[in-house]
Amino acid sequence: MEYEANPKHKRPSPGKHGSICPRGVDAQRLLDDSILDGRKRYATDGLEAFCAQCHDRDADLWHGYPIGWNEVPPRIVKEWLEKGRVDRRTVRRQRRRNR
Repeated sequence: MEYEANPKHKRPSPGKHGSICPRGVDAQRLLDDSILDGRKRYATDGLEAFCAQCHDRDADLWHGYPIGWNEVPPRIVKEWLEKGRVDRRTVRRQRRRNR
């Protein structure tokens, strides 16, 4: 898997569809640590949630973007909590913020 930014995406806006990852985010590391659910991959940096989609299956190229915590499948949030990737307080706070 390789991360490739999508130039069609807009300025950073956590939880807004079509936004790019904020500066300072290691997108390749997030992709490498992501969890597959259906055709999308989900990752967290411990504060924000991100989603990635494959846009070139032959070359295994993916682009990603920040999403709201309410968009992350519950089983993935549970796994992150169990593995210590994120804490309950952060998830609760971000879910309230993204309403």
